[in-house]
Amino acid sequence: MAISVVCPTCQARFNVSDKFAGQTGPCPKCKNPIKIPKASSDVTIHDPTEAAASSDVGHMPTAPIVFKEESFSGITLTLVFTAVVLLFLSAYVSGRIFEVEPGRIDIPILLQAITAVLVAIPCANIGYTVMRDKELESYRGRQLTIRVLICSVAYASLWAVRGMIGIENPEIWQWLFLAPVFLFAGGLTAVVSFDLDWGVAVSHYSLYVVLIALVRYIAGLQPPL
Repeated sequence: MAISVVCPTCQARFNVSDKFAGQTGPCPKCKNPIKIPKASSDVTIHDPTEAAASSDVGHMPTAPIVFKEESFSGITLTLVFTAVVLLFLSAYVSGRIFEVEPGRIDIPILLQAITAVLVAIPCANIGYTVMRDKELESYRGRQLTIRVLICSVAYASLWAVRGMIGIENPEIWQWLFLAPVFLFAGGLTAVVSFDLDWGVAVSHYSLYVVLIALVRYIAGLQPPL
């Protein structure tokens, strides 16, 4: 049976085998010592002919903590690929539907906003699954859903802010000032939402930026980068 442990220093969550109950070991993330609590309501009766297993109590656990790795199945990868293809196809069709004249696309702002959020949701979810720290217990269920939605709305909002600053096609020198601001804001969102390291968090946000940029380009809107 596994014991759920929360590091009092960095708040990292992970599971430890109950054989380490009562011992002290390093946190996988911040390396500070953690006292492993004893499993609640556990009573172990030892065979009197065998040595008690409690002789190791008080020693640092020598075996590494093993975490279950999550991987995408072939079906999942196929579904993701199919969804991306359908997304690009929908963007192209939308561009043709809302083409008011050759070279001029006028997609309603509300539709663009909805698309920005819908694209962000799978990006945030899949990006977290792939990029998260495998030494930490992953977010699941309702907790993961709430964090994905918050992150998605924040990413879409950052994209909207970028569109409202009045620069349709920024020059290189302008992006030297703009890019760090948006990367910092997006990275901070991923750090707060998913406890990612800064470098990974910026990559998580960049995944969304690249995908939504491709969607806009395929739809025929102004190049967004």
